[in-house]
Amino acid sequence: MKEDVLFKKTPFGGFDRVEVISYIHQLKSTQQKYKVLLDEKEKSNAKLTRDLEDRMLQVEQLRKDIKENEKTVSELQAELAKLRDENEQLKNKSAEAQEDGTEFVSETVKMCDELVETASETAKKLVGAAEDKLNDTQKRINKVIEKLENNDKTKPEDAKKLLKKLLKELK
Repeated sequence: MKEDVLFKKTPFGGFDRVEVISYIHQLKSTQQKYKVLLDEKEKSNAKLTRDLEDRMLQVEQLRKDIKENEKTVSELQAELAKLRDENEQLKNKSAEAQEDGTEFVSETVKMCDELVETASETAKKLVGAAEDKLNDTQKRINKVIEKLENNDKTKPEDAKKLLKKLLKELK
């Protein structure tokens, strides 16, 4: 708005009443426009704040899911180690049984070896798949966080859709 406003003077002194009233109406109109703009900005800000809070909750859930997957990987690795120990024990028993010449123990060890090998392969596949999923999820989370932090005009709806898709894939 203008700081200094000059009003037309009337021939008998004072200012032109119509011009002053017109100026006051113009000021009120401008004030109303700014008020509407301010209200819109406040509503937009509140919506963005809620969206950000939602996304932060989703990111936290994804982090929890990653920790659970890491726990599963750790448990599978422990199970694999246990199976290897059992395999070693069976091999030792097999050596003792071979000294005695029993063919039955040899066949049992062979079956156990196959079971351990199958379990090892399955555990490796599960560990690999879990690690791939963890890495992929972490990359996606990092992208969403980076977009949100950089405020690169990413629509909140797009970020929300991406986070929902990630959550759906993790389930």
